[in-house]
Amino acid sequence: MADKILLIGGSANGFGRETESDAASYQMVSALIRRGYEVYFIDDNPYSFTASRDDVHVEVLELTADNLVKVIIANGITSIVATVGGAVATRLALEVQEILGDQGPKIVGLTSAVLSAAQNTKYLQERLQQWHLPAVKTRLASTASEVFDAARELEFPVVVRSIAPQGQALRMQAEDAEELDQVAELALERSLTHQVNVDKSIRGHKEIAMVVMRDLRDTKVLIGGVEDMDPVGIHTADSISITPIQTLSDPVVQTLRETAFKIARGFNVHGLLQVRFAVNPEDDSYVVTRIIPYYDRKVSLIEGATGYPMVPVMTGLMLDERVERVHISSRYAEHTAFLEPTMDHIAVRFPVFTFGELELGGIETNRRLDTIQKSVGASIGVGRSLEAALEKALRAAHFSNRSFSPDLMGELTDSQVIEQLIHPQDNRILLLLEAIRRGYTVDELEELTHIDAYYFYKLERIMKLETEVRQHPWDMEVLKNAKYYGLSDGLIAKLWGSVYDSVRRYRWDNNILPTYKTFEPSAGEFEESVSQFYSTFEVENESERLGQETILIIGTGAFRLGDGASASYVLATMMDEFKRQGYQTVLVNNNPYDLTFIPQLSDKQYFEPLEISDIMNIIEVEQPTRVVVPGNRIKLINSLKATGLDVQVIPREKYLESTLTEHKDQLLYNYFYDGNELHPIVVSHQTNRQIKIEEDEQSHLAQAITPEMPFDEVGLYQFVCEAYDETSNVMQGRMRPMPFTHVAFLDKVSQHDWLRMLVRYMLNTPTEADITLLESLPNFEWAYHRATLRYQDGEFKEHLNIQKTLDNGQFAMAATYEVE
Repeated sequence: MADKILLIGGSANGFGRETESDAASYQMVSALIRRGYEVYFIDDNPYSFTASRDDVHVEVLELTADNLVKVIIANGITSIVATVGGAVATRLALEVQEILGDQGPKIVGLTSAVLSAAQNTKYLQERLQQWHLPAVKTRLASTASEVFDAARELEFPVVVRSIAPQGQALRMQAEDAEELDQVAELALERSLTHQVNVDKSIRGHKEIAMVVMRDLRDTKVLIGGVEDMDPVGIHTADSISITPIQTLSDPVVQTLRETAFKIARGFNVHGLLQVRFAVNPEDDSYVVTRIIPYYDRKVSLIEGATGYPMVPVMTGLMLDERVERVHISSRYAEHTAFLEPTMDHIAVRFPVFTFGELELGGIETNRRLDTIQKSVGASIGVGRSLEAALEKALRAAHFSNRSFSPDLMGELTDSQVIEQLIHPQDNRILLLLEAIRRGYTVDELEELTHIDAYYFYKLERIMKLETEVRQHPWDMEVLKNAKYYGLSDGLIAKLWGSVYDSVRRYRWDNNILPTYKTFEPSAGEFEESVSQFYSTFEVENESERLGQETILIIGTGAFRLGDGASASYVLATMMDEFKRQGYQTVLVNNNPYDLTFIPQLSDKQYFEPLEISDIMNIIEVEQPTRVVVPGNRIKLINSLKATGLDVQVIPREKYLESTLTEHKDQLLYNYFYDGNELHPIVVSHQTNRQIKIEEDEQSHLAQAITPEMPFDEVGLYQFVCEAYDETSNVMQGRMRPMPFTHVAFLDKVSQHDWLRMLVRYMLNTPTEADITLLESLPNFEWAYHRATLRYQDGEFKEHLNIQKTLDNGQFAMAATYEVE
């Protein structure tokens, strides 16, 4: 009988939790099944791609310790995996271990000590002291009074962090007693044990993360390091992150490497461990700030940037395999698993903020950045230089964000510039460029911001490059230099007072063409067949056309408010079906945490901005027979169609057409459109709080008159019914593409692959089962009597200090669901 292993999901997405955990879970399931395990998966996230697999046992339950215990006992679970469900999974694994004791299943790869240290900085500090390693000064507190006593002992400023928090961990900084009074009770309330750690602030230090692997024989490998451009004091998710590390000397990097190894050995970790450090820029001294024994966004960034097979290796190590014997894909060199990756490029992760979207929705926000995360997503830029990687990441992150228009910076007064240098906001990178433009010296900027001078020299180069381009229009040598350092055709056209097409044609005529390089863990030392690419402007090109029948899939880009996780689910599912239909698939995307980057889903992946110039460069290499684009990218779709390409649009409506009040209830008629005829699927209800499907209400669908169809593309659609007359069967409302949130929910609760069927109709290859199903609708036999998706917007209050009720159709980025 196969061992039964339980993977704990990550529940609702949200601040600091995109789809990276789900992507890792999906890959780990494949590795476990290949090893003969019977896999169980528990999660209540309607956008979970892992939960859509048909080779796992899926439990749709709220993620609580009691529910986990019930699943474990009912199914005879022998092992638990907590390393791919984020902070929620590691907290629950420890709770289950405390409930079941020695009678419970083994938590593979992790000890109770490392799980405790990940949640309690006081406990971590005690262990570090035993190993003579430097730690942040911290005090444990259980009441507001004890919080104030600790702050007086440590002296302000201090950082307050909940122990075993409900949801995402928050680090709340207090400069004085008045601010401490505001955060103390909130931190205590968020703790399941009603305890907090009060830490001495180390604001201004460099924030560094080191990711290591360790096997049962104490063989250790450094996978990579990440450096934040902003110092400690700004949440790491809101900072620009760079890998490899840029501003530390090699002796310091080696010291941090050895410290991370020592901690992994001390906690007897088998598999993955991330160690966070704060490094004093004055003397290179350091403290350990945190350990993270699970796959998170920093790990995902390093995996994408290095091309290292992170999930297959960590899976083998946590199952007590030796690192040199872990099974990895044959496309990698034989010894890739225990070779420390070497990068010949730079990757930049750029945060995405949506203050502008909220303000357009009438919601006031405070743009100031601090220790509480404000960003909702990120983009990645990759290049041979920091300048090129930064330029790519910036335009990938904020392609439609007015607050990132350079023109706005010129409107600031000098006092406003100084204020924002000291107290940064979301568009900080443009503020730094503006300060350089106004004559601030590197020394002045370093003193005001605590950002290393190295980055200001890089920003100065970008400024000088833009000036040179503006002053030398249609100069071929200037253009070559500009393209090498990442300037887009669109920006160059703006600087020249021209248009994108003219610049692109001029480049082409003068043979200034992009070349593509691979993400090779050995930096080309060993022969590998890696499928991930980024563009540069050099001589040698490492990417060749994939094949004659290729589909290019354009991803949804950086995670944003609304339907980011559900859009990732939709694209990943469709990509998988294209592969099943025998097509070779090429992906271009710029979200390092996206499900679409799961290796099994495509034959090639390009980490590039989703602008027309970048897309056309890839099209010129791949010459795809079809291009698939999400329907909200209207400008891009029109530009691609103008070239004569076969463009397949995925019908998409990101936002609902109007704000739903707390008490308003909309009736939704859901249809599948096969290109010729609308087929009714189900009736659903939505309010501002939830979406609900009930078996008893389906009589409405059979009686309703089929509405007119104003769209051409095959897809899933909804008729939003504002009024219904039962006597005449007349419906008043409008037809719209089904929002991806509803699509993912429909897929889950029906237990039918509507998205896969959509792909088959797109390709004009429906199966007999597809045709029979559509003919029999709406008499579909549902797996559940009722199902409810509930929006989870509580984190907006904590992270963005939003007090008013949100329009969840526009802004909710997290949800859970339940079935009966």
